[in-house]
Amino acid sequence: MTGQGSAITTADGTTVSVEIRAVNNRHLKIHLRCPDSLIAIESAIEKCIRNVATRGTVNVNIKVEKHSRAGDFSIDLELLASYREQLQSEATSEVSTEALLSLPGVVTSNSADRSSEAKRKLILNTVKDALVQFNQMRTSEGEALSSDFNLQLKRLEDLIVKIRERAPIVIQRYSDRLAEKLNQLLQQHNVTLSDSDLTREIGIFADRCDITEELVRLDSHLGQFREVMQSEQSEGRKLDFITQELFREINTIGSKANDATIANCVVESKTVVERIREQVQNIE
Repeated sequence: MTGQGSAITTADGTTVSVEIRAVNNRHLKIHLRCPDSLIAIESAIEKCIRNVATRGTVNVNIKVEKHSRAGDFSIDLELLASYREQLQSEATSEVSTEALLSLPGVVTSNSADRSSEAKRKLILNTVKDALVQFNQMRTSEGEALSSDFNLQLKRLEDLIVKIRERAPIVIQRYSDRLAEKLNQLLQQHNVTLSDSDLTREIGIFADRCDITEELVRLDSHLGQFREVMQSEQSEGRKLDFITQELFREINTIGSKANDATIANCVVESKTVVERIREQVQNIE
């Protein structure tokens, strides 16, 4: 599902900003952009994302800004004085303090090793904060999808009702047409046909066009779809499977029912199911 979340946290002279964006994808793909210094915790960052996302192309952008403070560095004054004394004895001009500070060992960092774990926690916590906002947006989108699903399911149910009401009429109309055509042919040749023969022919047609099982399974699939929608966990793949079964039953009805009205309902039903299928691809 699509979503966007961001967070900014500052602690111990370090500011971490995280932005997460996701677009629809049937599988989970994570694209992480962060400083090279975070390579050691990339797997931990991806784990945080996988804990909340199972589908989608997720783009994560992390920036880390270090604010230098006086206590973060130490100057070895004795070494600095030694460098100055040695260089001035040979130099023809005054040696600048800036040049001396760049010499090995003069300036050392006090915080690099001490703050590595704190920095790691800061970054991961900021990622989690961004994921909270990310999930809030996806929840809103999920609620919109749920409303659309309910509308589409209601449309599909209305079409199924029409098909169910039309099915017995198809057999009756076939029976009437068959009897009329046979009577016309038999009168021309002075041949009689028993009622049992006519009944047997109608029975064969009724059996071939019987869609009762398909209609029962459609009702079951619609109920399952709604149950999954009410689940606390997102189950997009299960909804995808149910949608495939809906399409299968509707397609079978279309191949069995020898009636223009039912055929039109089947075409509309396939359109509805296809719309549902497209939306289901966006759900985890």
